[in-house]
Amino acid sequence: MTGSHTFITLDRVMHARGETPPAEAIVSGEIPIVARVRFADGSIELRATTDSQTDLILVRRGDLLVSGINALKGAVGLHAKTAPSDVAATIHYSTYEVDEDHVYPRFLQEYLRSQAFRRRAVSQLPNGIKTELKAKRLLGIAVPLPSKSEQRDRLRALDARRRITAELMVRRRQEAKMVLGRRVAVGVDARLLLVARLGDMQRHVSERCTMGTLEEVLVEGLRHGPSFPCAEDADGVPVLMPSSTTGFGLDTTRVMFAVNAVALRGLDFLEPGDIIFARGNKPDQVGNCGLYEGSGREMTYANLFMRIRVDKDSVLPWFAQYWLMTPMVREHVRRHTKGTGPSIQKINGRGVRSIPFPRELPAGIQGWWITQLDEARRLTAGVEELLGKQYKDLTVLEVKAIEEVFSGL
Repeated sequence: MTGSHTFITLDRVMHARGETPPAEAIVSGEIPIVARVRFADGSIELRATTDSQTDLILVRRGDLLVSGINALKGAVGLHAKTAPSDVAATIHYSTYEVDEDHVYPRFLQEYLRSQAFRRRAVSQLPNGIKTELKAKRLLGIAVPLPSKSEQRDRLRALDARRRITAELMVRRRQEAKMVLGRRVAVGVDARLLLVARLGDMQRHVSERCTMGTLEEVLVEGLRHGPSFPCAEDADGVPVLMPSSTTGFGLDTTRVMFAVNAVALRGLDFLEPGDIIFARGNKPDQVGNCGLYEGSGREMTYANLFMRIRVDKDSVLPWFAQYWLMTPMVREHVRRHTKGTGPSIQKINGRGVRSIPFPRELPAGIQGWWITQLDEARRLTAGVEELLGKQYKDLTVLEVKAIEEVFSGL
């Protein structure tokens, strides 16, 4: 997709606009203020408020809006001619009127967001680009300008490529849902299958035995994790963080480390078969839990966890882990979770000890359900991993396809 291109500096086709919006139009909300220009697609997002700590510039309908700081990361927007009103932006942006006799505004926006333009800009700017890309620097960059008919053809090719990759992506990514304490968009159906199997176990077990409480199978009291300063690069004891139970298991790589030596007692350390249970977190994540299978006296857990230690003579630890994920238990946790603010909610020890738990369930039935749910868990993890890799591959494909559209420019 090449033709004869005329080299021009950008000041031939885009002109800096230096207008200031009327203060009364800002205060009244008649002219909204830009919150940001998204890196991913160049769309312009507006603020919900009219407050600004800096001076503002006017962005008229049809103008290009370029972030001085993040232009070469894709923050180049086009304020639509059909928008309800002009908008305002902070002075960290610049706004430009486009000469439509020579260039389609959308072609110019897409090109300025492309890797092809980035390579040309970096090669012409002093020291690449270390400061804000203000109008004087941007408008002096020389680029090859195709004819308007070639611009139109390239835009059509760009749209076609995006439609194909978008259709492929939507098959692998759904609307994000909170499932088992984790918000997921890729592999939602696989995770819902695991939820369904947990429901099957709950019904099967409930038909075969009476319900007691979790307290009846504990061999020790619930224990909060210790509290002390931690850091990612410290050299103290590893501490499992709340993110380690985001999902349906325990990720022992999600740790921080104690800063300096801390005095820990034996009961502060995890032992194989211990379950850590999120007693405080975001509302949908209270109750996330994980079974620890590592070595004893090597790792502890954050204060927002409770440690659950069950009687292994009557309860298989993995059965307890899966039971704590059943719909019955998650509903119990939801009812007993309280908090003073929406961001962090907590469940107290009484609420955890009173969790419904089956009495005297034969080990054979526990083991059978562990096998079934292990298989469902592996299947779910495998599907999520496969779809995640495919989604990443499609993202790379989309970038490569867009690069092809601007080849030679």
